[in-house]
Amino acid sequence: MATAFMTGVLLMSLGASPEPTTLPRALACLSTWYPVEPVMKDGAWHFKLGEATYRWDDGKAKPFAEALASPDLEDTFSLPYTPGPITPVTRENEDPGRIRFEPLFRAAYGTSQAQVDVVDIAFLGQPLKVNRKVAPAFGRVAKRLEASVKQAPSLKPYLKNLGGTFVWRKIANTDRQSAHSYGVSIDVNVKHAHYWEWARPKAPVRWANQIPQAIVDAFEAEGFIWGGRWYHYDTMHFEYRPELLDPACTSSPSP
Repeated sequence: MATAFMTGVLLMSLGASPEPTTLPRALACLSTWYPVEPVMKDGAWHFKLGEATYRWDDGKAKPFAEALASPDLEDTFSLPYTPGPITPVTRENEDPGRIRFEPLFRAAYGTSQAQVDVVDIAFLGQPLKVNRKVAPAFGRVAKRLEASVKQAPSLKPYLKNLGGTFVWRKIANTDRQSAHSYGVSIDVNVKHAHYWEWARPKAPVRWANQIPQAIVDAFEAEGFIWGGRWYHYDTMHFEYRPELLDPACTSSPSP
C-alpha cells in the first residue's frame, strides 16, 4: 500500500499521471456481447477487435455531429439509453444509440454484404432475413409480441408489412453504414411510424410517435433499442444493441 502510494506521489512530482489501472466499466462489459479484448497500451485503455487495436477514449471533446461521424467507442455510451414509459424527447441531440462505432459492428457481424451471415426466419408469420447471431433474440421478441397481440389485437396493424431487416446500405443522407446492413435491426409498419427526415417542415425538430408501449417493451426486453427514444426520431426502427440495455455496461455503478 505504502509503495503504491509513494509511486503515485513520485509520478505526480515528475509531472506524470499514474496509469488508469481500473478498466472502464462499459469496456469491461462489452466482451459479453462483442469480440472485444481490452488491453493497456501507452498508459491508456485500448481494445482489440481481431487483428486491429483501437483506443477506448481518444481524449477529444466532440460536438454531437462530430461524435456521430467520427466516434471512439466510449462515445457510444455518452448518451444513456433509458427504457420504460414512452415520453417525448425534447432535448436537442438526445439520441442514445445513434452513435455507432463502425469497427465494432464489422468485427461482430461482417465487413461486407457477402460476409454478413444471414438466415431466414419467420417473424409473426412474415419471412425475414436476419443475422444468424441475433436470430434467437428476434425469435424471443416475436414470442413476446405474439402474446401481446393475443391480449390486444389492436397491435396487429403496427406489425404487418414490416419495413425490413437485412439491407446493406448507408443511412439516408449520410456516409454512415446503416445497422440494417448487419441484419440486426428491423422496421415495423412504416404507415404507422414517424421519422424526423420526413417531417415538413423538418426544422425545428418536433418529436412525434404512435407506436404503442407494448411493442416497445417487447423489443427492449430482448436487447433492442428503439428509434423513438431519439430527438431525431425514427419510430419504426428497432436495433439490437444489448450493451446499451445491460446495467453492467453503464459507465458507473448504481448508488
